[in-house]
Amino acid sequence: MKKVLSFMTAGVMAAGMALSTAAASDWPNRPVTLIVAAGAGGGTDATARWLASGLEQKFGQPFNVVNRAEGGGIAGITELANADPDGYTIGILFNYAPFRLLGMGSLSAESYTPIAQYNFDYAAVHVKADIPIQSLAEVLEKLKADPNSITIGCGAVCPSSWSSALSKVLIDNGIDIKVLRWVPSAGAAAGLQELVAGGVDILTASLPEAAALIDAGEVRPLAVLAPDRLDAFPDVETAGEQIPDAAPGGVFRALVGPAGLPEDIVVQLEAAMKEIYESEDFQQKMSNAGFGLRFADREGLVDWMATHEADTETVLRAAGAIQ
Repeated sequence: MKKVLSFMTAGVMAAGMALSTAAASDWPNRPVTLIVAAGAGGGTDATARWLASGLEQKFGQPFNVVNRAEGGGIAGITELANADPDGYTIGILFNYAPFRLLGMGSLSAESYTPIAQYNFDYAAVHVKADIPIQSLAEVLEKLKADPNSITIGCGAVCPSSWSSALSKVLIDNGIDIKVLRWVPSAGAAAGLQELVAGGVDILTASLPEAAALIDAGEVRPLAVLAPDRLDAFPDVETAGEQIPDAAPGGVFRALVGPAGLPEDIVVQLEAAMKEIYESEDFQQKMSNAGFGLRFADREGLVDWMATHEADTETVLRAAGAIQ
């Protein structure tokens, strides 16, 4: 009897594997849902819709963007992680590590199947144009001499993705970020207005967000936390040009699926993402909108997600947000 059952079990398993392989081999044969854990009309939504258009052209099926912005994005990335790994639900992942570390769920890199990264908006440090501070290195010197000498705008809540990028540089240079004067704002635009009004001394935000005020001569960027100078802002030095081994940081966006996505589907999506990323149309749309272009295949994305989680934990622990 046991042998009969074992044969039956083996037969069921083989049949299931065959069906799974068949399902993957003819994927997609119906519309695909693309979850965006952000509101319609924002930056993540815009980039996702450009990707969806390219994926539709590539695979001949609709890729329907579904916005799930509740809870600051936790609802969307949780729904994505819990979806069936059949290739018919994929989505955009961004800076997710704070959710788990702050007790808002248990999502980690293992919750997803990485496919490809297509964007990185690097944080930059800005000052009001007429103040005497000339470099990020000078900011560090002042903070080491007197932690209360400079008021730092986070460009959003504190800590934010922007301020966390600066925090990592400060921590690496021996500065206790818990004793610094951090000031939250209702987003980068509000933070920049506060900077211009003199309410804060420096502000963390991306260069595209500050571009209009930079062009108007009201804001001056000290450094961008990127490995290389940005093509759109060639005169802005990188943090690494002023401070040895300054870590890059900011906001990333990547295409992922739930954990366990079939290899055949991952290979197809990764190749399609590279093709879309390299297309003139996508490059132009991203550049015109001020989004940073950075491609990483799934292996590169795996490495980046590990760095993101480690750096986020370092910053939150140093800030006293976690024990």
